[in-house]
Amino acid sequence: MKPNSEDMNGSVEDIGVELTEKIYAATTTPILGPQTNSTEPNEDDWEDYIPEPPDGGWGWVVMVASFVNNFVLDGIAYCFGVFLLEYVKFFNSSIASASLANSLLCGVYLLVGPIVGALVNKFGCRPVGIAGSIIGACAFLLSTASKSVVVFQLTYGVIGGFGFGMMYLPAVVGVGYYFEKKRGIATGIAVCGTGIGVFCMAPFGKFLLHNVDWKGAHIALAGLLLQGCISSALMRPLTPKRRRRQPKGDAEKTNGHAAVPSSDDQKALLENGAAPTQPNAENSRRNRTMSSTSYIAGSRLVVVDSGTPADNIHASAFLHTPANASGAVSPHVSVQNLSRPLYRKDIFYSGSVLNVSHVKSKMSLKSYVASIATLPSAHEQSSRLSCLNSLPKPMADILAEMLDLTVLRNKGMMVLCAANVVGMIGYYVPFIFSSSRAVSLGVSEGNAALLLSLMGICNTVGRVLSGVLSTIPGVSALLINNICVTLCGISVLLIPFCNSFALMVVANSAFGLFASTLISLAPIIMCELVGLEKLTNGFGLLCLVRGVTAIAGPPIVGMLYDITGDYSATFYAGGACLIACGALHFLLHLKYFKGKTD
Repeated sequence: MKPNSEDMNGSVEDIGVELTEKIYAATTTPILGPQTNSTEPNEDDWEDYIPEPPDGGWGWVVMVASFVNNFVLDGIAYCFGVFLLEYVKFFNSSIASASLANSLLCGVYLLVGPIVGALVNKFGCRPVGIAGSIIGACAFLLSTASKSVVVFQLTYGVIGGFGFGMMYLPAVVGVGYYFEKKRGIATGIAVCGTGIGVFCMAPFGKFLLHNVDWKGAHIALAGLLLQGCISSALMRPLTPKRRRRQPKGDAEKTNGHAAVPSSDDQKALLENGAAPTQPNAENSRRNRTMSSTSYIAGSRLVVVDSGTPADNIHASAFLHTPANASGAVSPHVSVQNLSRPLYRKDIFYSGSVLNVSHVKSKMSLKSYVASIATLPSAHEQSSRLSCLNSLPKPMADILAEMLDLTVLRNKGMMVLCAANVVGMIGYYVPFIFSSSRAVSLGVSEGNAALLLSLMGICNTVGRVLSGVLSTIPGVSALLINNICVTLCGISVLLIPFCNSFALMVVANSAFGLFASTLISLAPIIMCELVGLEKLTNGFGLLCLVRGVTAIAGPPIVGMLYDITGDYSATFYAGGACLIACGALHFLLHLKYFKGKTD
């Protein structure tokens, strides 16, 4: 009996379809997780491509990892004063030259913020944080081989600062990426790692100096920095919960097959914002045998030939950018770009998003998350520096945004930057010189290190209290910051008058308590000035301003000691700078500085 030709053809076709499916499954990695069974149409399905923060779950692990990174890197950076005299003796250098090493460490780790932000947006928090831990550890090991203070400044300061920067930014971004409603709580706990790190690292550093020399201490600190590899490895990326769903009944069919548009129609679809989506189970076998890709254009599902890359998606199909609203055509972007952390405009906002006006106007948190995930428009990409076009798009976008000087057209932002220029000169003075001054007045080295510990723990308390107060309705974060920064400057001015250990404890503790707001409330104040849309831009520029001042400030103040031979001049200069910083912040209450960008 001869086999039926139709049965044979059907059998061959089924075998071909099955083989094609196996090849497709083996070579295709789902980007957006398991596909749901629902086929009901939903005009907001594109939001499924954007990960929704869980506000808990693994986010608490990420919060702890961020706490550990802050504990290690800030604890080491701020306990420099414990080692200062050791460096001066070993390298036979001045106070200004030795303090420049730590200034470079703190300054560089802020200056590289835009670069690290670009790396995080491209590769994620996990690999960047791990690389930073390794670089930081290598820098501390290399510093032990330094024969001159210049080499020490290069290894400890520049290389170490770059590694610290690669640990710091993922710690900030990771918490912001995993939390929205509970972000204020999570961020508050994470940044407490800074104060607790200073509290613990100061006596630990003194312990190391009593048992080994500063080189042995650096080896121990390098081992501690390598623990950042473990904490950074816990910062796993977020992925959307579902795949893109095909609206039921929207596909055009011809004799049971999805219609394939002509090449002209395909081109028109791409130009008008067609976005690809995975074919649903019903049509997947047929679509795959035709080597095609499904695209959504408006409310119609069509199939486009696979000659068009499947990961090239028109941004306007997903993201409502200003350019899209005006009718401009956005460039093609990868589906994966929609889950990149720094494309979210609120990623650096340290408070709860419930306090942001954007949330109050949205129906749901999911809609809010979608509304603040934006990609650069075609106009924005064409107007940036041409040298950035040679970089991968996720890196170029963030570098262009964080280095965009047009935000300084906002008068309030310009005043904020000016306030931080003078403020950061005085901010590091107590951390660097308090311990050395105490020893010069006859205080034991153990008690001198305790001053740093007290500043650290009081800084932690200040961050928590200021964060809680800023969430109270009607309480201005700017006013809290201004009062605290001014009191911070006064406390530094009073340190030279504190000649007993008890008075030193009071003055340094007051500094640690009030200095906390200058760092912790800055994102909230910046959001009030420039809006959520420009927060990433403002954060990048503020990092640059603080980085430059952190490098120049302590050596300049240290020169006053080298000239006068008295630490009092350093604290007078530092306190005056902090009071000037508070005065400039008070200007932001004036209506003139609350206007929109010129």
